[in-house]
Amino acid sequence: MIAVLADDLSGAAELAGAALRHGLRAEVQTGFDPTSDADVVCVDLGTRSGPVRAAAAAAAEAARLLAGARPAWIYKKCDSVLRGHVLAELRAIMEATGLPRAILIPANPSRQRVIRGGHLFVEGRPLHTTGFARDPEHPRTSSNVAELLGGDLAGVCSPDVDCAADLARQAELVDAGTLAGGGAEFFAALLARSGFAAAGRPRSAAREEAGGADLGEVAGPVTLLVCGSAASWSQRKQGADQLQVPAFSLPHEIAVVAAAIRSRRRALLGIGEGPATRGVAPSILVEQLAAVAASVLREVPVDRLLLEGGATAAAAVRALGWTRLQACEAAAPGIGTLRPAGKEGPILSIKPGSYPWPPELWP
Repeated sequence: MIAVLADDLSGAAELAGAALRHGLRAEVQTGFDPTSDADVVCVDLGTRSGPVRAAAAAAAEAARLLAGARPAWIYKKCDSVLRGHVLAELRAIMEATGLPRAILIPANPSRQRVIRGGHLFVEGRPLHTTGFARDPEHPRTSSNVAELLGGDLAGVCSPDVDCAADLARQAELVDAGTLAGGGAEFFAALLARSGFAAAGRPRSAAREEAGGADLGEVAGPVTLLVCGSAASWSQRKQGADQLQVPAFSLPHEIAVVAAAIRSRRRALLGIGEGPATRGVAPSILVEQLAAVAASVLREVPVDRLLLEGGATAAAAVRALGWTRLQACEAAAPGIGTLRPAGKEGPILSIKPGSYPWPPELWP
């Protein structure tokens, strides 16, 4: 077994998708379950938004549990722009496992997120000059990797990475005494080094279910997109309006949302920017959104549930009572596509708020 510790559910799902593309059985868990027979187990710590000490403690405890299962290796998944308590969790895992050093590569070159001269760049721009500078919870006010990590980097290396060849070279440097961590593409490079070749991009589950139909057609799978990302809401709402897809923001009327899904087969559910959101903590808004999504799904079944944002995805999964999710389709890089393990339910596609949806899943 290969073990992954992620600080949010979208990251865990993303790496499960990467494992599936390399021919491995993968599972996402909200708490480590040693009975799993998956080749790759991705555990969501749910620590990105919590206090730093609690995050480190959770990472250490999970690492000790995983070490008891004797994984081939442990990977620490982190955000591509280093949001959350990256260094504290990395060090906690190192201490819990006795690994003396770590290599951390958040860069995803194929998504134009690279490290040059110790600085993070997104689409050719220094990180702090992009929209991430206005992130409501983790504003990126610097592009300097050391500053973003914000602590003692002794024993922790975060090298420049500008392309796939750089990732492959760094993967060769990881030995039994090194904790590897970072983004999805460094994880994929480590899988490749271990002899697991990536397959070509498969047809997405959405296209399988729709018989190859475009999701822009009403005849496609019944789909609910739950968007808890403030940065993405306006774009999602605009796209829905253009295609006459019903879109709902707080406060929600469950019966109205359910009726819209029955008639139109698609709907967008989000927090929005209306009066109901003012003065309310983001964490509370996310929990409200997740509770509504769970109630809607009890009213009307859907074929596909799209969850945007790690906190939103985790809250929705909790509200639905799912603790283990099996990777079932590698729809696209950056997307984790899962089914509830041992239970009936829709196909879930989960992604971070900072990447777009593939057009075959959502326009």
